[in-house]
Amino acid sequence: MSSTYKPLKISHLSFGYDKNKPILNDINLTIPRGGFSLITGPTGCGKSTLLRLIAGLNLQGKIIGGQIENVPCKWSMVFQNSDRQFTMATAYQELVFTLENLQISRARALKTIKEVATVTNISDLLHKKIVNLSGGEKQRIAFAVALAMKPDLLLLDEAFASCDQRNREFLQKQLLTFKNYGCTIIAVDHNLDGYQDMCDQVYLFKNKTLALADETETRTLFSPKSKMELAFKIPAKENLVFASRNLSYVQEKTLVAKSNFYLPQNSSVLLTGENGAGKSSLFKVLTKLLAYNGSLSYQNKEVKKLKAKKYLRNVSQVFQNSDDQFLMVTVGEEIDFSLKHNANSLLNEEKIQHILKSWGLNRRDQVVYSLSGGQKKKFQVLLMVLANPDVLLLDEPFAGLDLASSQEVISFLKKYYLSQTKSLIVISHQFNNISELCDYHLHLRDKKLTYVSH
Repeated sequence: MSSTYKPLKISHLSFGYDKNKPILNDINLTIPRGGFSLITGPTGCGKSTLLRLIAGLNLQGKIIGGQIENVPCKWSMVFQNSDRQFTMATAYQELVFTLENLQISRARALKTIKEVATVTNISDLLHKKIVNLSGGEKQRIAFAVALAMKPDLLLLDEAFASCDQRNREFLQKQLLTFKNYGCTIIAVDHNLDGYQDMCDQVYLFKNKTLALADETETRTLFSPKSKMELAFKIPAKENLVFASRNLSYVQEKTLVAKSNFYLPQNSSVLLTGENGAGKSSLFKVLTKLLAYNGSLSYQNKEVKKLKAKKYLRNVSQVFQNSDDQFLMVTVGEEIDFSLKHNANSLLNEEKIQHILKSWGLNRRDQVVYSLSGGQKKKFQVLLMVLANPDVLLLDEPFAGLDLASSQEVISFLKKYYLSQTKSLIVISHQFNNISELCDYHLHLRDKKLTYVSH
């Protein structure tokens, strides 16, 4: 790192899609060399936008006023959706590509790859296809790539949103490696668990601007949270939507082996398991994207024998990667398309417009890919509830959402989806208010799917 490196400074920065309605207003921030700043605030307040502006990434809106100074040339960013930053098929290829661009010699590059793979625990993932890995495994690879670069500035955009608790704690410890060699770190997150002993300053978004948290606010933010008590029962094996016998499936490795799985009609199920256990792969099996062995029936008919087009109108998914969900470019185009094919009698255009406004999604011309991670999640859920399938699979629907937004999504699902004769499976590492949504808990461990009670 250059000895002349100056503190990163943001002075009176304002940004928006309309100069009269800024998203960010008069942002002032000074990050000292080697400092760790944590930024938090409600869903859609502009946290991710600020990070992208610091990184100089293209955005749909424009800077209305102010400036950003002294951004290091050598920076790296870990996105909430890590798929957005990979260009190669495997972690090894991604690391080689990154180090080649930095003009690192082959011998040094191979040594670096071995070192960062060990530190981030991805040695066994190096030659596996990234597309087949879990969200938490992808995040470990993203950290390995960032660590290999040895950046002067590391930007973290809800970087642990798809991680289970074990992976979250593991990766947070790796941040100390960055900090120890003088890297400046700026992180945005809703979940502040684990940050208390490593961040130097905490900033809060308030009314479109950023303020340094005072001692009372900081103490409140990091105060111990009461342990979430989950209350679930075992579902009866009757009126089943899905039923399997000796279900097995493989993706890079055997994920489930000879397990019996069932889903009752009109039920809501929480699906848990460590990153890489095979939860998202189960959704691929249920949506005919991944082959399986054994028997799996839907409405008493073998899934592999059903025609995909008709079947997938009845069994649909909210993807973990939000960008995979969208068919159109703008919010307005997506809504118009969904209204044209609206299958939910509980939602008309007036109700939808009211929901969009309350969720901050009422700019029809906004490009869907420019929405914040949390806004995308809410929009995904809305679009799929309009499609109104008999079974809805939600893969990390609360990632990037603050507590209030998570509650909004839960209330929406209960009112406009589960109030009908529908079934829901939710993959989530975040359990805030999950008992309000889910009746049953299905756990994947040691290649077996098992309902558990609490």
